[in-house]
Amino acid sequence: MSVPLKYETPENVQIEYRPAGLGTRFIAWFVDQIILNFAMFLFFIVLVFIGAVFEEFFRDAIRSMEKLVKDDGKTTDPETVVAYFVGIGIVIWGLGSFFYFGLSELLWRGQTVGKRMCEIRVVKADGFALDAVGIFIRNIFRVIDHLPVLWVVPALSNRGQRFGDMVSGTIVVTDASEDLAEVRDELSSRPASEARFRFDHAKLSRLSQQDVDAIERILDRWNTLSTDQRYDLLFRMISPLCKKMQIDEPPESERAEFLQDLLAAEYRRQDRHLR
Repeated sequence: MSVPLKYETPENVQIEYRPAGLGTRFIAWFVDQIILNFAMFLFFIVLVFIGAVFEEFFRDAIRSMEKLVKDDGKTTDPETVVAYFVGIGIVIWGLGSFFYFGLSELLWRGQTVGKRMCEIRVVKADGFALDAVGIFIRNIFRVIDHLPVLWVVPALSNRGQRFGDMVSGTIVVTDASEDLAEVRDELSSRPASEARFRFDHAKLSRLSQQDVDAIERILDRWNTLSTDQRYDLLFRMISPLCKKMQIDEPPESERAEFLQDLLAAEYRRQDRHLR
């Protein structure tokens, strides 16, 4: 059984993550592979079309290539030429895979289309915000982790990490949380026109997933907190968030509303990304 991961934010709000199951990760990977292979298929169709249009140019290029790869004065056999093109195709596919997973996880805060459908995401194993370096390293190691002999590694890890995750310090966790369903349902349906505070994409993008999780936890526990606890949490949390987003702090009497509007705006932003 996977061991829950617990972190404490700078605002002293405890966040718990549960590593994603291997079955869920496989489904997400399978969905992403369908999308990636379909995109690569379209890419090669475009290449074939371009090749047909510029047939004479490419024919001359192939002849030049044959002359460059002579062996003892003899032109390279057709099988070798085909092997060169197969190698080029593999490199193109590998780069496509790297850019698909890398850019998706970078722009979608640790998610791809498959991960979002399965409600899982990549986070830093130490609780800090996912960064471009971590994403780059884990996706570089994707080539090695695709070797069948290494598929057993996540099953042996108590956190379900593959080698790429271990080296980059990342982990795939479940993004769904049943206890937060009420908060998410309420704020996701709140129209922007009702918001007292407005946040644009640039401000929201400065927040980490841990910031969003911390806000969710506070609002989820709101009715169970005493007045002093509410005041203390708001006092310690609002200032760091405002500094990170580079905005002015709200009045003390409107801090709870500020957090609600902030979380609702983030939900709307995530929904626009999904669509």
